[in-house]
Amino acid sequence: MAVTAVLAALGGIVGCSGSDTKKEYAVPESLCGVPVEPDLLAPFLPAGKAVKVGETRPVPSRKMCRVDVDGPWAVMADLQWWEEDVDVSTVVTANPETEKAAQSVDDDLFYTATGAVRLVKGCRNPDHARHLLYTSIQVNDSDLGDTAAMKKFSAAFTNAVERSRECS
Repeated sequence: MAVTAVLAALGGIVGCSGSDTKKEYAVPESLCGVPVEPDLLAPFLPAGKAVKVGETRPVPSRKMCRVDVDGPWAVMADLQWWEEDVDVSTVVTANPETEKAAQSVDDDLFYTATGAVRLVKGCRNPDHARHLLYTSIQVNDSDLGDTAAMKKFSAAFTNAVERSRECS
């Protein structure tokens, strides 16, 4: 009888913990003022109750967008202006999740399961003369990494940035 009570109690605890593995929040529909497809962002966000999206501009050449789930950061998406003569390998190694990234065939995308750096082609902005714009994505939880999903999300985010006010 005591064993049955212990097993019942453990079953109740395990049953309760399963309810914590859901996303009880709405996946953001924009990052850095740029629309994103929630279905492309969702795979990189952990289970939780509350999501918060914040935006900062620590320096004029960088806009950082952070998605926090229940407090800690889950995903960061950045817009980074780099001087035209800076080699893309410098941009890639400056982003921790892409240090050892695979390079796409067309040389404008570097990505891993948890990060990506992509050139925003044809983007010009008078506030950033002689600079090129790159998008950068970082995922905090390596268990949520997915190479194919990152490639799709990075492409969609970068395409949305091309159509944004950032590129005038």
